[in-house]
Amino acid sequence: MCGRYKNMHEAMKDSTIIKEIKHTVLQQECPACGHKPLNSTIAILDLPMLGEAIETTIICPNCGFKTSDVMITEQNEPVRYTLKVNNPEDVNIRVVRSTSGTIRIPELGISIEPGPASESFISNIEGVLMRVRDVLEGLEYENKEEVAKRIREIDMAREGKKEFTFIIEDPYGNSALLSDKAEKEVLSPEEAKNLKKGEIELNPQ
Repeated sequence: MCGRYKNMHEAMKDSTIIKEIKHTVLQQECPACGHKPLNSTIAILDLPMLGEAIETTIICPNCGFKTSDVMITEQNEPVRYTLKVNNPEDVNIRVVRSTSGTIRIPELGISIEPGPASESFISNIEGVLMRVRDVLEGLEYENKEEVAKRIREIDMAREGKKEFTFIIEDPYGNSALLSDKAEKEVLSPEEAKNLKKGEIELNPQ
């Protein structure tokens, strides 16, 4: 992550115990520019409510290509976390999203689904909203009024002026909401199988 987004260790320093960090060099070519070798970091974390997790990050020192993932070692069942965000403090709730995690916010028409370019992250709900906001600002749409409307709705949600539902699902159990307020349920095999693949989308409201 870069810019306004902190890296995973900075974002979680107040609620995560970093047990171990290991830096290595991978004798592999960068999929973006072909440079070899690549830098790799493996961090062993102790996440509140979830237990031990492993975060891996691979960076190309030549072009800056980066890929990362989070794997929760003590949880394997497919899960869904649902949270009603109905007060301003809820946007500070931590989100663990692995590359297999799907995030949905129905009231805002937002869906972030796993795909080839997916990146894992540990942030908070506000950080997720800002990611979507930045995508909207960076893309060209024919209906600029609709885009402006979506951005206003995201800003209202961030400021606690619009209630919404935050849902995160993961067929491998590697994503979560770190809050007792979130409802957790185990997905059926059929539900886990039917999770879609893709990128950030805006669905009709």
